[in-house]
Amino acid sequence: MSQAVGIDLGTSNSAVAVLDDDGRPRILTTAEGSTTLPSLVWFSPQGAVVGEAAREGLDHSPDVTIFGVKRLMGRRFDHPDVRRMARVLPYELVAAPNGYTLIALGQGQTVSPEEVSALVLLELRRMAEAFLGGEVVEAVITVPAWFDTAQRQATKDAAEIAGLRVRRLLSEPTAAAFGHGAHRGERRRFVVCDLGGGTFDVAVVDVDSGVFEVLSTTGDPFLGGDDVDRAIVENLVRDVRVGKGLDVSADAGAIDRLRVAAQRAKHELSAELSTSLHIPELLLLPSGKAVEYSRSLRRDEVELWSAPLFRRLESPCRDALMRASRSADQVDDVLLVGGMTRMPAVRRQLARIFGKEPSSVANPEEVVAVGAALEVARLDGQIDGVLIIDVCARGLSISPATSGPSGAPTGPCDLVIGPNSVVPTREHRVFLTKQANQQAIEFDLWEGSSSDAASNTHLGRFAVVELPPAPAGEVLALVEVTIDVDGTVRLAGTELISSQGLSIEQLSHTGLPRIEIERLANEHGRRGRARTVSGAGEGLAPAYPPRADPRTSPPLSPRPGDGGGRGGDRW
Repeated sequence: MSQAVGIDLGTSNSAVAVLDDDGRPRILTTAEGSTTLPSLVWFSPQGAVVGEAAREGLDHSPDVTIFGVKRLMGRRFDHPDVRRMARVLPYELVAAPNGYTLIALGQGQTVSPEEVSALVLLELRRMAEAFLGGEVVEAVITVPAWFDTAQRQATKDAAEIAGLRVRRLLSEPTAAAFGHGAHRGERRRFVVCDLGGGTFDVAVVDVDSGVFEVLSTTGDPFLGGDDVDRAIVENLVRDVRVGKGLDVSADAGAIDRLRVAAQRAKHELSAELSTSLHIPELLLLPSGKAVEYSRSLRRDEVELWSAPLFRRLESPCRDALMRASRSADQVDDVLLVGGMTRMPAVRRQLARIFGKEPSSVANPEEVVAVGAALEVARLDGQIDGVLIIDVCARGLSISPATSGPSGAPTGPCDLVIGPNSVVPTREHRVFLTKQANQQAIEFDLWEGSSSDAASNTHLGRFAVVELPPAPAGEVLALVEVTIDVDGTVRLAGTELISSQGLSIEQLSHTGLPRIEIERLANEHGRRGRARTVSGAGEGLAPAYPPRADPRTSPPLSPRPGDGGGRGGDRW
């Protein structure tokens, strides 16, 4: 019997939760006994290693040990956030033929962010199947509330590759409030602040008699524990340069050893005022001698180094309150979620912003997965009296297809769906033919509310096709734009005069091509469930063929084009 699970697919760590026979949520543990699985994949010569065991790759092969991939999901290679990451990551990012971001694993070898996330999902699925004793084919997966349409679709694509049907994409702040038990008790006005490894989400949520109403949601997609780790590492690199006269900034292995040590120290300094760093072999000199690095580290030092990051917490919080037409003194409780909220400096900053001491959430790294599992139970009818009303974080705009001198889409936009609209929601726009017997009308879809296309994010170019023959201006094509509860966008077309349905063709799309998603899903299906080398060392078949020699082995994921062609009403 197939079963569904709740999954928190995180930037640094992920978790999976199920319901016990008595209906209580349970966080599942990894082979090492941890309730969280590092979102880390090492493409070793023996195959893909996922989770805690993949940390070995940080020492031996940092160029093919992939972390932080959630920040790359649904992003073009020329996106400013991707270009910023490319300068500091130990692995190489490259552009796909359609401009999407891929990860290079050697000469000619690439892997997509969706494939990496799928391997993490496969391991979570394996954990759940081992516990439940049956097949798992469905999941509620949480995403940052501030994730855009392309990032949400990329998450769904990763799940499909892993053999999971997404029952719902649930925003992380909403899942956290649900997992915290906010649906029980009196009416409360919450602000949920979720600061994890890679993103900061803020949601203003009202809960009354089991009804979760999200009033607004904002966030910072590039603010999290990874950025604090990077700030610590930058200062440690400076310390090594001054103290030992060595510049390790270009040594990927040394940087990763510093990053692991920084992460461990960050965790310890959440409870202690000082700690000690010790790296026996920071790097090897040309003579073969290992350089040892040790130093003490104080909490106030880390807080000083991270202060510019913590100041960035304020803007999303103020923006969320403004969008909800609410002041800080109209908030009953501030819930802190995510491992980074354990840091005292984070708590102090949020207490200053909202004018009240935030509430501690038990096990902040796990509560989001618990909320996802409870959402599975709600969808199955096991939990009565709970209703979740969510909003879209960004608006959607539409425009007739026009291009600038470089061929890139441009021109004025017309707002179709406003930001913070309750989902699901549907709106429409009408286009007229400009030529006699015109067979298609092209248009561009944008994410954002600006009337200037350059200020929005281009989601794709589409065409209403197979129009009936008629003089110019006599064919009226109505395009319906729908945002569902997952934040997924769907398009449909109708000829107004005849009420005949029209096909919509997707002409351009930045993302993993549909044919590639289906190929990867079939490939993993043939190999069986969760085919990864896990931390438990069960010896399962590797997710990819062994990479005996990166100079001669074929590409892992040949790209069959740019994903153009018919896209139906789903993209």
